[in-house]
Amino acid sequence: MAAPQADFAFGMGRAMRAMALFTSAKTEYETSLEGLEGEEYNTKLREIHQRTAEKALEVAKENKGIYIKAAQFIAALQGGAGDHGIPKEYVNVLQALCDHAPQTTFEEVEQVLVTEFGKGSSQKFRSFDKEPLAAASLAQVHRAVTHEGVEVAVKVQHPGLWDMMASDFGVFTTMAASMKPGGFDLSWLVQDFQVSLTAELDFKIEASNAIKVAEMLKHRSRVKVPTVYPELSTTKVLTMEFVKGVRVNDLTALKELGLHPLHVADTLSRTFAEMALCHGFVHGDPHAGNVYARAHPETKEAQIIIMDHGLYHTMDDAVRLNFCSLLVSCILRRSRQMQVLGEKFAGQLYRYFPLILSPWFIFGTKIGYAELLAAKDGRLPPGVELKDVGDFLVGLHDGGTNFLGVLHSIGYTRGLLNDLQWPERRRIKALGEFAVRGKADKQLHPGGESKAGAMSRLWLAFSVMWVVLQTDLLALQLTVLLFLSKPFNQVFGGALVAAIAIAAWFYFDQMVN
Repeated sequence: MAAPQADFAFGMGRAMRAMALFTSAKTEYETSLEGLEGEEYNTKLREIHQRTAEKALEVAKENKGIYIKAAQFIAALQGGAGDHGIPKEYVNVLQALCDHAPQTTFEEVEQVLVTEFGKGSSQKFRSFDKEPLAAASLAQVHRAVTHEGVEVAVKVQHPGLWDMMASDFGVFTTMAASMKPGGFDLSWLVQDFQVSLTAELDFKIEASNAIKVAEMLKHRSRVKVPTVYPELSTTKVLTMEFVKGVRVNDLTALKELGLHPLHVADTLSRTFAEMALCHGFVHGDPHAGNVYARAHPETKEAQIIIMDHGLYHTMDDAVRLNFCSLLVSCILRRSRQMQVLGEKFAGQLYRYFPLILSPWFIFGTKIGYAELLAAKDGRLPPGVELKDVGDFLVGLHDGGTNFLGVLHSIGYTRGLLNDLQWPERRRIKALGEFAVRGKADKQLHPGGESKAGAMSRLWLAFSVMWVVLQTDLLALQLTVLLFLSKPFNQVFGGALVAAIAIAAWFYFDQMVN
């Protein structure tokens, strides 16, 4: 395949289109809200959110490629943050791009097939639907039937993406080199994004990942990874088993299928926890357009369907084991271990790193009243400089593991679980259980052929039970503290009450542990 051709002027034109939107939106936010208060302010703010989101949608559709990818990322950020994250107007508008992005014409699809196989759709398949089932940032999917009568889904890459990406990244790399917030060079972020997207554009890599994950999760009857057909796949065409389902976070559709959302959430939570903590192989893009659900054809139990295996983040054993140990320490509230392990991931920001994983992990971090006030005011905590934040980001990326990508994936799945109304307590239980299993010998993993002795298996079972019980204790104590704080909250203010509650927790926790 010929090397992609970068057109700097073409890329700059696309970037300027996005910059024009940013500038106009910034001006509207600054001028239109001036002097407004209360409900009038909130109403106007929501109107601006809606208008800007709709304009952003049009820019993404026009620019396509990386801009659609960015819009999908923004829509998915809402998940882990609830109503305090990305405004709902942006989420509701931009989430349409998860599987309803601009389509490639059938004539263009046919040309891709001829280029890749030397044959068109009518020769390569018994039948091939001209209308796509779904369209995303990099490709679109068509239903087809093979000459053997097998129903398949054919993923065809949008033409011209390689050159388009080269042009965009040529501009982004230049811009990143000239923008150094706080004197810190973050151009590696652009380079890392480019490496990830380049890998996603090679469908042979996706086929290999799908085969690996199917083997990894074959012991889970409630998980389906569609079968890959290598003989009908190339770098730009991927043919997989056709599996029909509904979006995993579509509560109405799930109930119509007779599936309980919490049963779906249980499988989702445990499966992705196992993938990360036991196998160190993390799906890089598990948004709602890539995870579906159906009733198992035989048992009728809830089954999730994992799609789009183009991007995975691999944790080497050292990083994975440290991450498992950190999660267990957070649940058991072992402050010293949390600090030692947290420093490996976040350096000087070790106290705040557990909060990225769950706000429940604040207990054991020894975050004080000054830090709470800084967070309330939107300031960096005392003693933390912008360089520390930059070092933190670099640290998450260095060492052979793109841990920033791992956290991104965890945020995606947490968002899906929030949509399914899955309690945080049960999410933490799953993380705790598989963190314990991940620290144990691989032969003890679910589905593995165990050669370990009875005592080892008994110790593993006890350790899992202990972490689960500690999570329940954490939930109970949090509930009590929140209940006791309510009468004082209106008098003293939330931050002060939170500080008192945390101090009380530390005192109580020392007695318990």
